[in-house]
Amino acid sequence: MWKAVLHQTVEVDGIDVHYHSALRSGHDTTLVMVHGFGACLESWHDIYPALAAEFSVVRLDLKGSGFSSKPRDESYALRDQASILLDFLEALRLKRIVLIGHSLGGGVSLLTCLRNLDTELRLDIVGLILIDSVGYPQPPPFFVSALRNPFTRFFAQLLPAGLKVRLVLEKAFEVKSRITPNRVERYAFFLRLPGANFALARTAEHMLPPDLDAVTARFPEIEVPVLIIWGEKDRVVPLQNAHRFRAALRASQLLILPETGHVPHEERPRPVIEAITQFVESISIG
Repeated sequence: MWKAVLHQTVEVDGIDVHYHSALRSGHDTTLVMVHGFGACLESWHDIYPALAAEFSVVRLDLKGSGFSSKPRDESYALRDQASILLDFLEALRLKRIVLIGHSLGGGVSLLTCLRNLDTELRLDIVGLILIDSVGYPQPPPFFVSALRNPFTRFFAQLLPAGLKVRLVLEKAFEVKSRITPNRVERYAFFLRLPGANFALARTAEHMLPPDLDAVTARFPEIEVPVLIIWGEKDRVVPLQNAHRFRAALRASQLLILPETGHVPHEERPRPVIEAITQFVESISIG
């Protein structure tokens, strides 16, 4: 049975950021895993061990998620998270960074790359991996809409955490056999923590930046190699967005996984591990 484990924390911009690192001597490239909405660093459970056996890897809880701080403020927008992530990377003094962002974490990673371009002392971000990432205009998923509406949010918070998780995973996963009791509890545990409901609601309200068109217009400025991984049957973030990323990001490649939903790294971990490994090795060789 899965059990929660508290790893390391570092204070960044007044936020205690919880993270888990496996830094390998002799590896100058570090993979930094940024989870999606309603998740935490445990969502990388299926691919983290294999990648950590080959590379230096850091996975973190965003503000309001997992064991990271959940202050009752309004600073849960993607830009707020990107600012914290950039300062987190600087605090850990990481070199040759490859950001891996899933869903909301992909949006945070994209904004982090753009913010890094605007800084005088740039961090060494050498690659970007987007997994079913937000980044273009779209209708909000049902679980985001429910949290934005005060009426439906009130009733949603009355449901047991395990039931809420199962309802969302049934929508997000195409590979239903992967929705196991352990996986449900891995998500549900953190939804029960104090402040989690508040943080989720604030994050839902600020899911996409108000100046999204200006942000997307800057995507071609990201010149590092990019790997885009997408589930063919994603019902949360449309597949057409994968092709939009592929067209906008000049040094990008696209992998579409058949019979896969919104969470490829949990639904089909093996091909995701293989794709990430090949991509990172190609960067290292290059």
